[in-house]
Amino acid sequence: MKLSELCSCLKEYKSCDFAEKKVYGITQDSRKVKEGYVFVAINGHKVDGHDFIIEAIEKGAAALVVGKKIEVTSQIPRITVSNTRYALAALSNRFYGEPSSQMIVVGITGTNGKTTTSYLTKSIIEASGSKAGLIGTIQYQIGDRVIPAQETTPESVEIQGYLSEMLKSGIKYAVIEASSHALSQHRLDGVRFSSAIFTNLSVEHLDYHVNIRDYRAEKLKLVKGLGTEAFTILNADHNASKHFAGCTKSRVVWYGIKKKNADVTAEIIHMGADATRFLLSSPWGKIIMNVNLAGKYNVYNALAAAANALALGFKIDTIKSGIESLSGVPGRLEKIDCGQDFHVYIDFAHTHQALQVVLSALRGVTTGRIILVFGCGGDRDRKKRPKMGHIAEKYSDLFWITSDNPRSEAPHNIISEIQKGVRKEGCFRVQADRRIAIEEALSEAKKGDVVIIAGKGHEQYQISKGTMIPFDDREVVRQILQDNMVLHL
Repeated sequence: MKLSELCSCLKEYKSCDFAEKKVYGITQDSRKVKEGYVFVAINGHKVDGHDFIIEAIEKGAAALVVGKKIEVTSQIPRITVSNTRYALAALSNRFYGEPSSQMIVVGITGTNGKTTTSYLTKSIIEASGSKAGLIGTIQYQIGDRVIPAQETTPESVEIQGYLSEMLKSGIKYAVIEASSHALSQHRLDGVRFSSAIFTNLSVEHLDYHVNIRDYRAEKLKLVKGLGTEAFTILNADHNASKHFAGCTKSRVVWYGIKKKNADVTAEIIHMGADATRFLLSSPWGKIIMNVNLAGKYNVYNALAAAANALALGFKIDTIKSGIESLSGVPGRLEKIDCGQDFHVYIDFAHTHQALQVVLSALRGVTTGRIILVFGCGGDRDRKKRPKMGHIAEKYSDLFWITSDNPRSEAPHNIISEIQKGVRKEGCFRVQADRRIAIEEALSEAKKGDVVIIAGKGHEQYQISKGTMIPFDDREVVRQILQDNMVLHL
């Protein structure tokens, strides 16, 4: 693609030393620049891409897209724009041929439930005989190619590249988790969504957003851009949904359990530790669903996926097949069974609201005690730490406070802030070493108890002092349980 053709997608720009060039790629990461690439300098949260322009030139950049006046010794084309993040999204969409315009793309936003809803949605699509790609918190899936996710929603150039790859592989459906960070930073600009699902909204990421209203405003961007031919799928039982309904031109489909006037509703028949059975009712018909996921919150996730599929024209029997064929989601109330006589679950819950939802769900199906292991991430919203302690005290019988990606902070300082939310003595233990905390919690468990290891879910590392240390809660639990089994033989 020629540079002039690429830049024609920009609404406004100024050029300096412009010369026609052949463009072979786009990147905002100077480390990824190759001969013939356009380097877009992003002023990020921690570093400014303008500081790496010399490196990009030395690696053979064909042109620079910048947000301020820069002086360079070489006569490389420089494109100046008011917002380089917006430019990166527009240029990436043009470079890859606007792939989403030839696909059915489902966007999912909300504080909790995005990942599970995305897996359910993908499973429904595949039950119909179609292929579906996935971009989300755990991984990016393009056919048989699986890329571990570095962040929930990657940069716009990567999103457009993945969508293009899906299209070339014959994949016409894509499911994308839309984080508030991504929406704020224009990463999803240019993606044509056929539908958008909203799950729920609670306090999170206040280390990045000014307040909950700012956080909600970023989420709203997903539905504001939808056309009249698209669908917005809203949780009728959540107050924030009215804001989404009020700012979209798309057709709205409501789902819920409490609000019987919703379009798609559920009547729960049975809730167990491993599965849930409910009657789904809708204008498209009624059907009993057997979901291999525990908890009322997963009924909401299943309803969201079902409502979206119904709106897009999938048959209700196909939806049932897709939902019921999903055996589980990595790190989302994932059961670990090594033959022990108590239950062990791994879950990603890392906010006080998410922890409360998970613990409440387990309380309703547990005959024994609930034993919890959790921590809070370093360099993140500190206000939630005592709230996490309070929820742990209120909904579990015994809990361990430990480390969860302390990053640059001292683990004991984080633990101390969590303890401020605990009122009673003797209901918890402190153990900064996460492996030891898990081992102690498992050794405490008796027949009928439930042990929940919360906070990290699918993650396979522990971040401390700038280092990523291999650590997977699931593998740690399996190893401890298996070792204990051997000892008792």
